Amino acid sequence: MTEKTVKTSDGRTLTYRERGPGDVLALLEFGPDTPSTAWLEYALMVSSVDAIDGVPVIRPQTRVQLEQLANQIGNDGIEVLSTALFGPDAQATPDTEAQAAKN
Repeated sequence: MTEKTVKTSDGRTLTYRERGPGDVLALLEFGPDTPSTAWLEYALMVSSVDAIDGVPVIRPQTRVQLEQLANQIGNDGIEVLSTALFGPDAQATPDTEAQAAKN
């Protein structure tokens, strides 16, 4: 799949590539026993990043590596990736699931 780039509000450039079904299966190997849709979408978004400011990142192979990459991407990066991959209304998805879990 084609690489794309987005700019964060703090000026960083994230290069990402949409992941496929094989990537989903790889994430399921080290994810929770029963991953929620929100967890899987978030993990796919984080693992879609190939480079930060032109510096390649290693594709996560463990949950700790996934968390470390998420921290490198940061909140601004997650926000622009979410919009790029899932559209401008994507931010509502985790809130909706959180509200459903509370009820």
